[in-house]
Amino acid sequence: MTSGLKRYFIEKLASSELRALRTRMRRFDEQHHWVQNRFRQMEDLVEDRFREVEGKLQQVDVAVRAPQPDYAGPSADAVRQLRAEQRLWAQLARLPELPLSGPARSVVFVHHSYYHFYYLAQALRRRGWRALCISLEDPNGVNAPYYHGEDVNLWDADPEQLRVNAEVLFTFAKAHFELMHFAGDGLLSFFPWNFGQPSPPDIVEWRALGKKVAYTISGCNSATRQSSFHAWSGTGREHSACDNCPLQLRPELCNDEKNLAWGGQVHAHCDLVFAELQPSLDFLSSTYPNVVRGPHTMVLDENVWSDTLDIPPAFRIERRPDEVLIYHAFGNYSLRGQNGRNIKGTPAIVAAVDRLRAEGLPVRLMFFSQVPNHLVRYYQAQADIVVDQLWAGSWGANGRESMMLGKPVVGYVNTHENAPSDVLAAIAETPIVNATVDTLLEVLRALVLNPARRERLGRQSREFAMRWHSADAGAQRYEDAYDHMLARRITMEEFSA
Repeated sequence: MTSGLKRYFIEKLASSELRALRTRMRRFDEQHHWVQNRFRQMEDLVEDRFREVEGKLQQVDVAVRAPQPDYAGPSADAVRQLRAEQRLWAQLARLPELPLSGPARSVVFVHHSYYHFYYLAQALRRRGWRALCISLEDPNGVNAPYYHGEDVNLWDADPEQLRVNAEVLFTFAKAHFELMHFAGDGLLSFFPWNFGQPSPPDIVEWRALGKKVAYTISGCNSATRQSSFHAWSGTGREHSACDNCPLQLRPELCNDEKNLAWGGQVHAHCDLVFAELQPSLDFLSSTYPNVVRGPHTMVLDENVWSDTLDIPPAFRIERRPDEVLIYHAFGNYSLRGQNGRNIKGTPAIVAAVDRLRAEGLPVRLMFFSQVPNHLVRYYQAQADIVVDQLWAGSWGANGRESMMLGKPVVGYVNTHENAPSDVLAAIAETPIVNATVDTLLEVLRALVLNPARRERLGRQSREFAMRWHSADAGAQRYEDAYDHMLARRITMEEFSA
């Protein structure tokens, strides 16, 4: 092929490729313009939509900000309801270990029993319980020095807000708990305005739902006739506890009829009655299947009352190296020690220490009253000997706390029961050194002169308190009582008087 012919075919092919390329470019330009036009259309559409939404939002904003003559805002009760619920749930949020859903043993403690319910609820939660200690009391009220706090406090200075708070508590309790446990004679209700009623409506409703009620006694006149306790506490003695109690002269506070009326009300509504260390008398008799005797609910935290408790400098007592400190305390002394009567035997204790000092023994009495309970342990922990109470026949909070702190304790323990089988194991095992107002002097003298015995008794006290009064030990026994109650399905007829 000649060079001219080659050139002809090359130019022909190039011209054809060029035309095809130009055609494709035109088509690309057309597509590009179409895409650009479509993009501008979509852009315009989005812009229109945005302006539409923005306009509607502006209309809503204007409507919200405009005066609404027909809307007066939420009602006062609605605001109180919201406040009550917020307050409840804000405090519950601090308890991540509390199971509010799923199967669990459950109890709501209402109305304080000193600090006992607070620590018992904690111990029960460690066992997987749904357990709460809730209070409607003023956290700065007259009883506050005896408490260590609560899981939830719904008190309010406004009576109307307090009413709604209590109603919210009751609704919450109905949804989450099977057992309501209260303390305080006459306080059988979630609602303060129902206190004293023979059949509080909320308790009737609670039980109609198949739920249970438990009660912890307050003292020797709880569901027990004064005459019965007088006879028991005077066994083998010239005088009884009642003969030394100011309430014997206050029939409006303590008399047979009143005490039995309360006992009847307790048995009409309560599935469990925790009698603690009280003797088996009247409505606290062991013959009632719903009466639970022995230490169960009056518990302590072993770490709060540690036998190696550090004493803050502000509470340290200056003392001579050989000085023996004898501790005694009496809460509400002005109310419980009147008209020459003293239920704890304080005058005999003062006289005994004075006599020992006169004999030349290096002793000193530490007497305290009205010191907040969470602080008084710092003084108890520095004592060499603790004298609890000399008339009641068992030990109280001071005795429990001092034993948990590992201190030798002196007090009067009455082991008498109408039936020998009713003697409690805790009463039989206690390391408390038994003494009366007549024998106290010789008992104290022997202890002051025998530091090795004091040390041995202190160890025994701690071991005893851990076994009978620690929160975890109490929680185990409480769980057993709860399970027994559910297993037996106690009916009202079973324990009717």
